[in-house]
Amino acid sequence: MHAAAFAQFLQEKGSISVPCWLLEKYQAMDIKPEELGYLLLALHQRAKADGADAGTTAVPYMESGKPGVNYWTGWALEQGWAKWSGEEGQKKVAFDPLWQKLYRLWESEREAAEREKQPQTVSAGDFDYSKIVKELDRLRGNMSVTVREQQLIQEFHIKYGWSTDFMLNFFRLCSQRKLMQIKNYKPLAERIHRSGIFTLEGLASYMNEVDWIGKQAEEIKKDYLGLYGMVTIMERDYYVKWHVTWRFSHALIVRAAQESSGVSNATFKYIDTILTRWHDLDVRTPEACEEAIRLWREERKSQIQAGSGARTRGKTGGRRAEKERGDSPWDEYTIETEGGGEKT
Repeated sequence: MHAAAFAQFLQEKGSISVPCWLLEKYQAMDIKPEELGYLLLALHQRAKADGADAGTTAVPYMESGKPGVNYWTGWALEQGWAKWSGEEGQKKVAFDPLWQKLYRLWESEREAAEREKQPQTVSAGDFDYSKIVKELDRLRGNMSVTVREQQLIQEFHIKYGWSTDFMLNFFRLCSQRKLMQIKNYKPLAERIHRSGIFTLEGLASYMNEVDWIGKQAEEIKKDYLGLYGMVTIMERDYYVKWHVTWRFSHALIVRAAQESSGVSNATFKYIDTILTRWHDLDVRTPEACEEAIRLWREERKSQIQAGSGARTRGKTGGRRAEKERGDSPWDEYTIETEGGGEKT
């Protein structure tokens, strides 16, 4: 063992300091988990540029048109996490935009914490119901609060113990994310309550995660399923299960969505069928994903060949059913549709 020599080697190579605050707030900054690695590589290249060996192993970033800019540094520049600074001829890449955004997040949360410490103008026993109704009308631009929504406001206060300020912030955050219907904010409120969130800071943090997950789910819905409209709570829940509970990367979720191509009326439930199989097979890498797809295609082909002798190919109904099912290898799965029926 050469532990001492190895420790010295690591010290001489240097290290990159990444604040935990960045790791805690990457979703609020709209950074995907896989992009954290890109950002770390960009920080490493920036550190190398300050050292004696700057540029010795750098890969030219041809798309930037600027010689000497590493690929990952160029990525950070394009994403807006870094910028050029210094005089002409002595320009360097600085990560000021990244640190400035982190600072603004810290400052806003500190101000929110300070406001919570201040005595409230309304006592704990008081509840300004009319103020919340007026705020809902203002957020929507008209007087549209329904009787059911009025009942929900009372329910949030009595059942969940939400204060006037907490509820005002909840509806404002929902409005920013275009979640101003009962079918949107009622399940959100239930989940927030189950999570034990009672502070404005915790509420903002939770809604930031909802916002980030919503963007990922919207990409799947629009770009791969060809569906439009707002992402529903059910669709968000599917994405949470895949990405948070099962820990599938967004890239693997996208690959599963691509497998729904050619299937009529493909939905998040259809993608869930594919990912459930991959979860059972412990698929975690792109290579394992492609192997699972290959094996399933072969299995489907064998099933079709084995059953071809028992089918009556001349029936028009059979041909029509095959045409409607599309070319996806997952068509033979019997799944529950989001409407409650079954698809075979």
